[in-house]
Amino acid sequence: MTHPMDRIRRHTLSVPVNIEAAIRDLGIALKKNAALAPGIAGQIKRLQNGGYEIATTNADHYFRQRFTMAHELGHYILHKSLIGDGVDDNIKYRSTVEGEFYNRSIDEYHERQANSFAASFLMPEAPLEGRVMSMDRPTLNEIAREFQVSPSAMRWRLKNLNLSAFVDGV
Repeated sequence: MTHPMDRIRRHTLSVPVNIEAAIRDLGIALKKNAALAPGIAGQIKRLQNGGYEIATTNADHYFRQRFTMAHELGHYILHKSLIGDGVDDNIKYRSTVEGEFYNRSIDEYHERQANSFAASFLMPEAPLEGRVMSMDRPTLNEIAREFQVSPSAMRWRLKNLNLSAFVDGV
């Protein structure tokens, strides 16, 4: 059986990464702008037919929704055996009692893994480094807009890749 990453890796070759197509390529239903419980940024749940659905809140900007989609996809790729009926993630990307699904199997370690997955997937190292190094002192906001992520997500990624010195505003 093909690993899910093998099926969606091609989406990381162009910028911005098409997170929605990657999710759909895995047969996961996607519900953007969902009316989730207050304080819930996103959720992944198992459907009655055995499939999965990722949902993002209608309260967030699309760039944050993209990160939330990638975070929930990270749970699917990395923690599928722990999802159970579902996982609700609050605005700090932590499993929480608010919402439909409080999942005690998903702890802070798993949430950090899902965040790291999301950052790596939406801001792949080679394209990000290539873009930063090809520009004359790009700004944080320029790079974030190009990759369709929030400035805070981009700042974190640039620092982790030791590229922050090449970008103004980091």
